[in-house]
Amino acid sequence: MKASLILTVSLCLISCAPAKSSYFGEESWVGLTASGAEISFSQLEKEEIALNVYSPDCVPCWKEIPALNLLHAEIESQFPKKALYMVVDPYQIVPDITDDRPFGEVYKLAKERMEMEVKNRKIQVPIVFMKRPFHVKEGGLITGTPETLLFVTKPMRLYYNFLGAISEQMSMDVIRKDPKFNFFRYQFGMESL
Repeated sequence: MKASLILTVSLCLISCAPAKSSYFGEESWVGLTASGAEISFSQLEKEEIALNVYSPDCVPCWKEIPALNLLHAEIESQFPKKALYMVVDPYQIVPDITDDRPFGEVYKLAKERMEMEVKNRKIQVPIVFMKRPFHVKEGGLITGTPETLLFVTKPMRLYYNFLGAISEQMSMDVIRKDPKFNFFRYQFGMESL
């Protein structure tokens, strides 16, 4: 009797649970673009967003850029309810910066570093410099780079965390055939496998 009561209460609680959320504070994620415009990801007029976490010190991140540029162009032209952003933790990518430094100061230094990355590595994906609570750190949601997080936005909820490079291929034809690239496209609702 007691076991069936516990089961009944548990089932009721599960079915009455609030809207899904991944509980990582992603509803409050905000960043600045290179032009200084503020983006609140939970407020975007998109149904799904992909956030690719980048670092200039990460070799797989460099190798992934052709695949990201290809995805960005395809999303922009064919999937208006989706978006792809390259996000950086400014406190991670600026050498010798401590967490107590003001965001504005760190943003300026990170922006200068990423301007060189855009030029030298031909990055075409829009870059966002993330404010706290976003943080790349061991033991957190984002533990390293590259990672690409897939979210639905209403409410903002993480549904897939793609660890590692989406593809490290260089040729567009080879990228399009890469199983990892196509798995990403499938997870982001761009194509069936």
